[in-house]
Amino acid sequence: MLKKIEKAYLFLEKNLEVLRCPICQGKFQLEANALKCQNNHTYNLNKKGYVNFLQTKADTEHYTRKMFEPRRRLIQAGMYQHLLTEIQKYFVSGNLLDVGTGEGSFLELLKVDGAKFAFDIAKDGIEMATELEMESFLSLADLTNLPFADESLSVILNIFTPSNYAEFHRVLAESGLVIKIIPDKNYLRELREVYQLPVDYNNQPVLERFREEFPNASQEEIEYQFEIPKNLRHDFLLMSPLEWSVSDERKKFAKENPPKTATIHVQILVGRK
Repeated sequence: MLKKIEKAYLFLEKNLEVLRCPICQGKFQLEANALKCQNNHTYNLNKKGYVNFLQTKADTEHYTRKMFEPRRRLIQAGMYQHLLTEIQKYFVSGNLLDVGTGEGSFLELLKVDGAKFAFDIAKDGIEMATELEMESFLSLADLTNLPFADESLSVILNIFTPSNYAEFHRVLAESGLVIKIIPDKNYLRELREVYQLPVDYNNQPVLERFREEFPNASQEEIEYQFEIPKNLRHDFLLMSPLEWSVSDERKKFAKENPPKTATIHVQILVGRK
């Protein structure tokens, strides 16, 4: 069985032209488990099979295994399956980039007619993503300076994560798509209620910003309830940054009274270059 670093090397051999040096924008060559550009900027493939392109420190404090592990269990239990089925319908042939992939479960569950690429700034997330049995290239990278070549990607997937439209336009191939998922007012309503956080919130500025970039964008609303398996109800309490701002007293109450359902209420925005 191939090691992770060997799998990553073979993947890069077939897809090297998709990457570019984030420092000088030069092309890469593969040399002894490393990416090296014409100006000798070098990025090593580590033993887990990913590359760290960051010029700053990766996030090791906020988005950690403590949050990613419960999220993964809920995703794998089918909490987002209906949403993923809808997202899949929009895909076109070609390379896909999952922006802010987290622990990689969304990327694993989606089928692509092309190569899969993904990045995040969270070290725990990317290291967890390397544990999944999927053929992809994973990296730690900066949203404002993507390590991907101009017009090298056909689909950019942006699920609950920030956007950088200048970079998206640069790396998108002609007629490529950006598929952005934003929460709507009832998203994870039960979690907000049990934590006594504001339930209704408005993502209109995010929607308007997307339409500025893609005036002909399509929009689809999805809303459904997921029955949380009893053994995953405590995971539901830990899967989101919402938990970070809650008092210990309220966390104790929530643990004793965990929600039994989760509302998935989102907008799927699709823009074409």
